Amino acid sequence: MKTIIKIFLALIVLGGLVFAVIFLETSVGPKIQEADALAQAVIIEPQSEAFATFGAVGDIVLSRNVAAKINKAKNPLLPFSKMTEILLVNDFNFANLESPFSGKDTFNPSPSMVFNAPRPNIKGLVANKFEILSIANNHALDQGAKGLSYTRAYLAQNDIKAIGAGNNLDQAWKSEVVEANGIKIGFIAASYASINDNGKSVNKLVARIEDLGKLKSAIALARQQADWVVVSMHAGTEYKTKPNASQTKFARAAIDFGADMVIGGHPHWVETIEKYKGRYIFYSLGNFIFDQEWSRETKEGLMLKIEIAKNEAEPARLSQIELLPIVIENYSTPRLATDKEANVILNHIGIKDRVIK
Repeated sequence: MKTIIKIFLALIVLGGLVFAVIFLETSVGPKIQEADALAQAVIIEPQSEAFATFGAVGDIVLSRNVAAKINKAKNPLLPFSKMTEILLVNDFNFANLESPFSGKDTFNPSPSMVFNAPRPNIKGLVANKFEILSIANNHALDQGAKGLSYTRAYLAQNDIKAIGAGNNLDQAWKSEVVEANGIKIGFIAASYASINDNGKSVNKLVARIEDLGKLKSAIALARQQADWVVVSMHAGTEYKTKPNASQTKFARAAIDFGADMVIGGHPHWVETIEKYKGRYIFYSLGNFIFDQEWSRETKEGLMLKIEIAKNEAEPARLSQIELLPIVIENYSTPRLATDKEANVILNHIGIKDRVIK
C-alpha cells in the first residue's frame, strides 16, 4: 500500500512538472522571445565616421626672388621648410600656383612680372603633399599657351592635379577630385584674368569668373563625383581687405549653385570672411610663398586646416576649420605667426576665433 501511495505522489509531481514546462513554453516562452527580439531591435549599430583634413593656402610663386633664394640655398624645399611639419599632418594640401613651368630652368629677376618656375622647384610642392593646384590666374599664360600645356603635363607627371586652365574651356572648367579616407573632395577654379591686362583679353584657355553659366554646370557635375565641393577664385582688387563686387557676385553664385566653400586669392592681402547661407567664403588667403616684402600685409597670409566628416548614413559635412596665420620671411619662406602676429592678422579682418565651424 505504501508503495502505491509513493507511485501516486510521484505521478502527481511529474505531472506538475510537465504542466509547468507546457505553461512556460506556451505562455512565458513567447514573451521571452518577444523581449529578446525587441532588445535586438533597439540596439543600433554605431555609424562609422570618416574624417578628411586638407590644408588650403594662398598664392605660391616659385620664380623671381623666391627662385633666387632657392638657388642660393641649393635647396628647392627651402620655401616650405618652416611649414612642412604642419603641411604633412594634412591628408593633402591645395594652393594657387602663380608661376608656370615652361621646361626651361631660367627665371626673370625682380621686378619682372613674367614668371617661370625652374623645374626642380616642383620638389617642394611634391614633398609637402600639394596634390591639387589652381592654375587659373593672371600669370597662367606668362609662358604662353605652350607653357600652360607644359605646366599641366609637368604637374601631372608629379601626381599633382591642376584646375582652372587647359587646352580648351571644357578642360579649364573640369573639376578634379582628391579622395582622402574614403571622402571625395572636388575642386573647381576660375580667374578674373589669364594675362596681366586686368581681364581685358578673353581666351578659351582659362576659366573666367564672369562665366556663371559654366560655373553652374561645373558645380553640378562636380556634385555627381564628389562628396564635398570647393570653388577657388582668383580675383579682387590688390592690396585691399574687403572684396569687390565681382568677387562677391562670383562667390555667392558658387554657393547658390551648390558649392560647399569658396577660397580666394590674388589681392596679396588677407581679406574678410563671409558666412553665406551657412557656408564659408574666404575672399583672399593672401600670399603664402611670395617675395613681396615691402609691407606688413603682403608678408602675411592665412592657412586653413579644413576637416570634413562623413558617415554611412549622412552626406559629408564641414567639421571645423582651423585658421593658421602665417608670416613670410627671406622673400620666400612662410612660418606660423606668433600669437601677437596672429591676433593682428585676424583682427584686421574682424575675426577672433581661430577655430570656426
